[in-house]
Amino acid sequence: MKQQLLPPDRYHDDGSAVGGWWKTEDDRVVCELCPRECRLHEGDRGFCFVRENRGGEIVLTTYGRSTGFCIDPIEKKPLNHFYPGTSVLSFGTAGCNLGCRFCQNWDISKSREVKRLSERAMPADIAWTAKQHGCQSVAFTYNDPVIWAEYVMDTARECHQLQIKTVAVTAGYITEQAREPFFSMIDAANVDLKGFSEEFYHGLTASHLQPVLDTLVWLKRETDVWVEITNLIIPDANDSPDELRRMCDWLLEHVGDQTPVHFTAFHPDFRMLDRPKTPPETLAAAYDIASNAGLKHVYTGNVHDVSRQSTYCHQCGVVLIERDWYRLGTYRLHGNLCAACDVKIAGHFDQQPGDWGPKRRPVKIELAPPTAKLAKPVISNDAEGKTGAMNFDDAQRHSLHREASRLIAEAVSGTSVGKTDVDLAGTASRLVQGAFVTLKRGENLRACCGVLGEEMSLANCLRRSAVQTATADTRLPTISPSELPYLSLDVSVLHGFRRLPENAQDRFTEVEIGRHGLRIQGGNHSGLLLPNVATEQGWGAEQFLQAVCQKAGLPIQAWRDANNRVEVFESYYFGGLLDPQVIATSEPVQSYSDLEMRRLEEHCRSNISHYLAGSTPSYYLLDAPDGNVQGISLQVTAAGGSSGETVHEQLQVSWRPGIPLQSTLLDMTKNLASDLRQQGVTSDAADQLAVNLIVFTDPAMHGTTVVPDLRGLLPNQRAIVLIASGRVAWSWDRQSDADSLFQRARQRLSRADAQIYSVTANTVNERSDGSNIPRPRQQTKVRPAAVAGRFYPQSASELKSLVRGMIRKTTTAADRKRHWAAAMVPHAGLVYSGQVAADVLCRLN
Repeated sequence: MKQQLLPPDRYHDDGSAVGGWWKTEDDRVVCELCPRECRLHEGDRGFCFVRENRGGEIVLTTYGRSTGFCIDPIEKKPLNHFYPGTSVLSFGTAGCNLGCRFCQNWDISKSREVKRLSERAMPADIAWTAKQHGCQSVAFTYNDPVIWAEYVMDTARECHQLQIKTVAVTAGYITEQAREPFFSMIDAANVDLKGFSEEFYHGLTASHLQPVLDTLVWLKRETDVWVEITNLIIPDANDSPDELRRMCDWLLEHVGDQTPVHFTAFHPDFRMLDRPKTPPETLAAAYDIASNAGLKHVYTGNVHDVSRQSTYCHQCGVVLIERDWYRLGTYRLHGNLCAACDVKIAGHFDQQPGDWGPKRRPVKIELAPPTAKLAKPVISNDAEGKTGAMNFDDAQRHSLHREASRLIAEAVSGTSVGKTDVDLAGTASRLVQGAFVTLKRGENLRACCGVLGEEMSLANCLRRSAVQTATADTRLPTISPSELPYLSLDVSVLHGFRRLPENAQDRFTEVEIGRHGLRIQGGNHSGLLLPNVATEQGWGAEQFLQAVCQKAGLPIQAWRDANNRVEVFESYYFGGLLDPQVIATSEPVQSYSDLEMRRLEEHCRSNISHYLAGSTPSYYLLDAPDGNVQGISLQVTAAGGSSGETVHEQLQVSWRPGIPLQSTLLDMTKNLASDLRQQGVTSDAADQLAVNLIVFTDPAMHGTTVVPDLRGLLPNQRAIVLIASGRVAWSWDRQSDADSLFQRARQRLSRADAQIYSVTANTVNERSDGSNIPRPRQQTKVRPAAVAGRFYPQSASELKSLVRGMIRKTTTAADRKRHWAAAMVPHAGLVYSGQVAADVLCRLN
């Protein structure tokens, strides 16, 4: 018997791909991709029609042949908790492994005219087209993507290379051995749970219920795939309250109360023209059944029902995302937190929703620029010896370094920079096991990312590593174009991975400092440190092993555990300053106009006035800037309050992922109004408020206060920001010089460990300073006691008498008193806990 599990990466002249998940039995090939297990003679096709026995092996005949390329709203899949409002490039192929009599896409899924209905579209071209159109994700839909798994997986790899998410719209009818490799390439899935009885599945879909339930349980318990579930309700087929109730109870127990469930309306189609459309009342009843069962996020679809298509906070009940078909209205999420009560909402959310809207746009697939084809993942557990020793001559090192510099500059600036060196001095097609690209400013790390775990071409590996370093190192701010002239770039090409013995002493003795890098894998944790890290830090072997454990989030002695895999590897390392020829073409980041900033300032002043008056503020300013920014300072100077002239400031800084501009300003104005009210400022004085707004964008790093590097800090464009342990101080002066600006900020925050940043200053003001460091308030009167008469007496004399009485009750012998460095006692609610505090204090010398 011959067996093939994973696809072997071989193709026929007609473009079809040799498939995976099959075995031979007698004179037939058994397809093991889905539970049907079709047994095929030579030339036969399976139930799905697209998988064929050709030459004693399964072939996917529709590889690279696709239908219906359209850009849709993500809500159309439907996915309501996966980057709402964003666009998704949708496509499918012919065929299906289910036989649904009510199929809503039967013209595609039941087609046998593959060539006539399809266009040629290779995985790299699909990913490239999605990127060119600004799509955040690509959806495999229309017919079930399980049957074209090889095409899906290759396309998903290309998408992930370009930081594009992948979505599978599937019935979940897949075997246990195929689901892990298939769904490992998927970021989100909408699983079509067509009914909840075997009678329904067997009679109306020609399949079985249990494999679908098994897939759902496995997805929720064993993967990180975001899952939403759809149930098409068909009159007199699967719409009984009892079946819906049983289904909802099962979902609650097996996939949890946070998994969104969509009930959608049936319309007569294909071989089920004898049934009416699903009445809206049936969908409403299903919605109520699911909600009463305890499911938190329930929706209806294919009907106009704003109230049941919107997302609500399961804790406070506020509308989080209002939906009118596929158009979003009210949006009250801060990331994945309810803006009203801060409870976490399950799903994947950006700081702001997308703005694609309800439109559907057909597109033509564009040819991607020539690049090295992505290699398949290496399946072997031991990859040593596959790539051999690494060595490059001067011309090759120069070519690789210049290409990495070009890729970094291009990713940072967002514009095309220079020409691609396709050959890379003869190294482009050389196979490597990984590479890391490191950026530094002086001795300070600026960014470092890499690609590991696949045997791939050096050109592909270098491109992926460089782009990730430029954009995806979330430990530090996104790199600014203003920093590029001052950065050095190092390339580490990895090879020679070798697993160390399980014995701890053997592991220790085999690590060679200066030669070896380390990688550890334990459970779901993994970490890697390059060889130069140990030499730069002056570590010995044990310190190096402990450090890689820390990098992986494991205990520092985890390297001694034989259950954890520890590997050494070698690195070919070279570097230097970024190539100045590619830096020169980088463009500066644009800031907001003075007109836009004045409109935002006036908007803030107006909202503060509304809050002071107790009226409703304006939640959004149309035709004004929005989106994520890296920091906001909103200052209000109040004249005429009971405390005289006072400056109040709200300050937020977030380099990654940033903060939403207008919704953050709304929160800030509310907080400032509260501060002003406490200072005696009324709504009558709102017109006299002086508002100073500065928006921070495009952060750049400039070292520390001990070793500052102020190159590239142009005070007429950029403000300076100092940060240490959550304390933030900033200064802005259009007429100043960099050093003077730095010294001004240091007057507010002088700590030696403070990090220095500069930011583009979007403001109409010539000069300003601020910080979140608490300062004493100047008050003309003593603040009254807040809870006098409840937790402690109303008058000072009564309070003194109470305290003395508590101390008198405590008689502590001298031999029981002790010297203590400190004591912690209850400090709230004197009338309840004061005696305990007195007893403790009286035992102290």
